[in-house]
Amino acid sequence: MKRGMTGLISLVMLGSGGVMPTRERLTPSVLVYDWNGYTLLLDAGEGAQLRLHRTPRSVHDLDAIIVTHEHGDHINGLAGLLQSMAVSRRRKPLSIIGPSTVVEFARDLLEATSTRLGFEINYVTLSGTGSMPLYRSGGDVLELKWTPSCHTSDSLAYRIEWRTRPRIDKSLLHAMGLKPGPWIKELVERGSASVNGRRVKLEDISSHYFEASIVYTGDTAPCQSVIELSSNAILLLHDSTYGSDMEDEAIARGHSTAEHAALVALEAGVRHLVLFHVSPRYRGGDARRLYLEARRLFDRTVLSWDMMRVSLGPLRRRV
Repeated sequence: MKRGMTGLISLVMLGSGGVMPTRERLTPSVLVYDWNGYTLLLDAGEGAQLRLHRTPRSVHDLDAIIVTHEHGDHINGLAGLLQSMAVSRRRKPLSIIGPSTVVEFARDLLEATSTRLGFEINYVTLSGTGSMPLYRSGGDVLELKWTPSCHTSDSLAYRIEWRTRPRIDKSLLHAMGLKPGPWIKELVERGSASVNGRRVKLEDISSHYFEASIVYTGDTAPCQSVIELSSNAILLLHDSTYGSDMEDEAIARGHSTAEHAALVALEAGVRHLVLFHVSPRYRGGDARRLYLEARRLFDRTVLSWDMMRVSLGPLRRRV
């Protein structure tokens, strides 16, 4: 379902808190959908499906649920999502992606409730560091990359990366005195073509949507593997559970402070930082201190809130 290139990628923070839900913040869950209509959920915290009703997407639209680790605040919403899909007679397949503990939880959940879903579930177990395509569409590619985070023994951080096919720029054609023709097919397939006795390269007449990339850490202490995964990402959603005065507790529990998140953003060279997984101890205006602590180090910082929406437009560069 093509939706046009304007507002290329959309994110909605269904739940931006951590540990347990409060009136202000539900537990972690992020809805992501793109111009091809592909829709995924990052973590499935409690109440995710309730918040989903307030977005342009529904349980029928989800193509994949990607979970960072098995802790309850990241997975307790999965049962309700699956039940609603079954009751509303969803038919298209769903991928559940995550470490082995997550996949085992999902399998046990379905077996224990004797759920007859009426649609296929594709279980994908991940470990270590790796990558896999989520889809290919007309030359556009969505790729999932993952690496261990510093939280539990099998928790993972994810990078979601879109790459789009080169697009012929008519203004560049005109500037070179060229006209469209059958030779363009050869150019796209081979990277160069002979036109009127001259060799033309693809990069001479094409513009390219630069890869759009977001990184979602889930729960993590400051972590070198996460820094490497986040390198030059457009958007980094990083664990920011605590303020700087609780640094020792953050490290002991496998979490980060807002300052830690800012330092990761700086070292990784990301474009924007979103502070995520805010502890329920920070209510109302108290959460602003996390933003101020991070912004002192990294000024392109945003403090997330529930139902916060982010739109990533087309970012272009020459091939």
